[in-house]
Amino acid sequence: MRSTVLLAALGIAASACQSKSSDTANQKTAETPVKLAGVRAENFKCDSIAKDDELGTVLGGKVRAVDSAMTTPRGVAKPCTYEVITDAGNEVWTFDFDCRDGMRQRADALFAQYRTDSAAMIDSYNALADAGGIKPNDAGVSTHAPEPAVDVNVGARGLDHHGQGLLFVDDDAPCYVRVVGPDAQRRLALAQLIAKNLTFANAPMMPRPMP
Repeated sequence: MRSTVLLAALGIAASACQSKSSDTANQKTAETPVKLAGVRAENFKCDSIAKDDELGTVLGGKVRAVDSAMTTPRGVAKPCTYEVITDAGNEVWTFDFDCRDGMRQRADALFAQYRTDSAAMIDSYNALADAGGIKPNDAGVSTHAPEPAVDVNVGARGLDHHGQGLLFVDDDAPCYVRVVGPDAQRRLALAQLIAKNLTFANAPMMPRPMP
């Protein structure tokens, strides 16, 4: 009889210890929330990547943000669009991000497409020039040969293309970025600024646990 009572008491004590241990673990879990990275596309703000004064320094003019009416696929933030007022006149500059799953495959396809399209445009221009179909200055408008697609040093991989755009894959955020503007040197400078400021934490993507 005494043995039975003793075993029962020990069982109750063990159960109490287990319950207390479980409560402590649950309390610690509740006190340590999982830290998330990423910003939902609909909540993303362009100035989290580059402030207007940073953009003005890189682009050489006064910058004014312009609201984009462009619709984007689900999970993609609206493009960041700016009017840049320079001594030579007003320019439009944009940059946008794709940080969805499968972005690397889409980026690879764009790299291939931009290289192919740029080469085709150059071949077409040269053929037309050889046939005498291009005048250097027609009706006061200067004609320039298409610019080739060239690799540039930004992010994990970068390509300047068509004389107006730059595509790069970031080296720490799971995103590719497109920059559009009228000058190659400033396109690269802007892309490098974006690559510097874009991180796993502030990327416009579905929030996920920090690695």
